[in-house]
Amino acid sequence: MIHYPLKPSVPFSLLCLLAACLLLLSGCSAIKVVETWNNPGKSGQRYQKLLILGIGHDENLRSMAENIIVEELQRNGVAAVASHKQIKDIDSAKRDDVVAMVRATGADAVLSIRAVSKGDTTVTQGGQNAGIYGTAMNVGGTVLAGARDYSLATLQTNLYDSATAGLVWTATIKTNDAGRVARVSRELARFFLEQLRKDGFL
Repeated sequence: MIHYPLKPSVPFSLLCLLAACLLLLSGCSAIKVVETWNNPGKSGQRYQKLLILGIGHDENLRSMAENIIVEELQRNGVAAVASHKQIKDIDSAKRDDVVAMVRATGADAVLSIRAVSKGDTTVTQGGQNAGIYGTAMNVGGTVLAGARDYSLATLQTNLYDSATAGLVWTATIKTNDAGRVARVSRELARFFLEQLRKDGFL
């Protein structure tokens, strides 16, 4: 009896193409870095402990984003602390409250994250006078947008020196997946690790 090999119902080449597409899709980043800047006068300044400061009205999303970023940084050997454990409502915090929080945590640098636009709409910036570490720019939205509101967002991330409150590094980041706060937060943390190490701040 002659046995003929079974002919696959789907061509092997097509299976390979589908597998490649799945790998490509799974590797797509949720964030895109638009630009970065650092203060040349702070070149070589390495920080030992970061305070992660989310700026926005939605305290639940702020807490989630801060916790995930802190966890990712700590897993990679960077000391970090979430600001929401010190100040529950950053939108109404006074300057002295923020200064006291930084001192209490022992952080020598503050890494802030805030939305500057959602979709095609610029986020209204307002807040108390004499803000510090960007807290005068409290936004009318959230640190990372909810899916029910929008998916596109532009984020501003700033690194401040705690001793001087001066800006030493900044990055503008776009995301097309703002509703998935956990995913975006993890990718932000990985970006911070890579870029801040590359720029000599960690």
